[in-house]
Amino acid sequence: MNITVNNEQVAFVEGKQTLQYASVSFNAGTFPNSLNGNLQVTTDDGISLTSSEDDIKAAAKKKIQALIAEAPAETTEG
Repeated sequence: MNITVNNEQVAFVEGKQTLQYASVSFNAGTFPNSLNGNLQVTTDDGISLTSSEDDIKAAAKKKIQALIAEAPAETTEG
């Protein structure tokens, strides 16, 4: 799985800079079983303003895997 951290969105809360989210893009697999997209990783996913790029990628991978696990399985009718 390839994950790219695109940018971070920060805001000032009570005079202190805080992280709102990190934007990431990803792609995995090969056609026809490929998946790609964009998502936001937030502090709810365990990252902070001081998180490294690797920390953000790990949190994104976990979030992507959870989303895949929640997706309904594709069925074929025959």
